[in-house]
Order: sequence, then structure tokens, then C-alpha cells
Amino acid sequence: MNSLETTFTTFYEGWFNRHHDLQRQLTTDNGRQLRKLVEQASQHYHEYYQEKLTLIEEDVFLACSPPWFTSFEQALFWVTDFPPSLLFRFIKDLNMTNEQSSKVESMKVDTAKKETVIGDAMAMVQESLAVAPLYGLVNRVERLVDGEVSRLDDAMEDVKEAMREVIAEADGLRISVVKGVLEVLDVVQRVKFYAAVGQFRIRVRQVGLQMMATQGAV
Repeated sequence: MNSLETTFTTFYEGWFNRHHDLQRQLTTDNGRQLRKLVEQASQHYHEYYQEKLTLIEEDVFLACSPPWFTSFEQALFWVTDFPPSLLFRFIKDLNMTNEQSSKVESMKVDTAKKETVIGDAMAMVQESLAVAPLYGLVNRVERLVDGEVSRLDDAMEDVKEAMREVIAEADGLRISVVKGVLEVLDVVQRVKFYAAVGQFRIRVRQVGLQMMATQGAV
């Protein structure tokens, strides 16, 4: 495990511990503290994406295959994290008004279109790794001469930058969907929304860890 991987793994473990603490608060009757809880939840996720942004700049390939997540969590990912369209599942039981439902439906359609565009962009970047001359250079990496080493470095940097741009768009979409949902909901619904999102993350991680434990016991 390199130093960057260790650093982010340590951060994520601490972040997820705080996630559990926040989840307990979100699922407890807090009376007049609801707005404060929403702010805390928003800041909690903001902290995660800020730290992730640093990681992407330093090692985008590590961000694309993050070992601090279980295999089960990663199997549900879309461009390095859960798809933004998933967020709409957590508000379907909030007894929204017709006006709220209409706004949410509009966001769902827009989000689905943007997910397709971003997903296609990431697929193109990944496919570029197998395109000549990059693929040929990678296959001969131990026999490259100076000029070819420079070409390989330049080509890989282009791929990394393209990946950074796509991931930034994906995370930007996730953040914008959350903001859009929060604008539609009232404060009580916002707390319930964050509680549902938080519980999903906890449950998926629990299942992933259980699967790892079962596989390790075989």
C-alpha cells in the first residue's frame, strides 16, 4: 500500500465512522435541530468530495479502483461512486406534493440523460487505453527507447487528464442532483432524505464486508 492509498484509506475510515455518528443523529427526533442536521450532512459529504478531488489530481487510476471500498460496493458504482439517479429512490416515500413530484420527475429525466453522456465519455477514455499506439507502447514497456518512453508518458498523461475531467463531471452531477433535491424538499423531508442515503451506504458496506468475510472463511 503506497502512501497516498494509506492516506485516503485512513481518511475514509474516519469519515465513515463520523458517518455512523451522523446517521444516529439523523434518525433521532431532534426537534428544532433539523436545519442544523441538514447543514451537518451537507458538510459531511462536501468533505468527502473535497478529499476525493485531491486524490483524483494525484492518482486518478487509484480513484478509479479504490481499495477502501469493498468489491460489492464497487460493483454498484458508476464512474467511481454510486450513480446520481440512485438518489431519487430515497425520496419516493416522502409524501411529496404534486408540485414537488413534478420537479423531481423533471430532474430524473435530465439526470438520466447526463448520466448517459458522462458514461459514454468514460467508456471512450477507457477504450483509448487499448488503441494503438498506446497499447503497443504498453506491451513493449520494458524495451522502450527514450523517445518512446516520452511518447508513452505523454499518452498516459492525456488519458489521466481525460479521466479526471469525466470524474469531475460525474461528481458534479451527483452534487447538483443533491442540491436540486434539497431545494424541492422541506426541512423534515431533507432530514429523511439524508437518513435514507446514509443508511443505504451503511447497509451496502455491511453486505460487502460480510461477503469478504465469507469468502475469506472458505
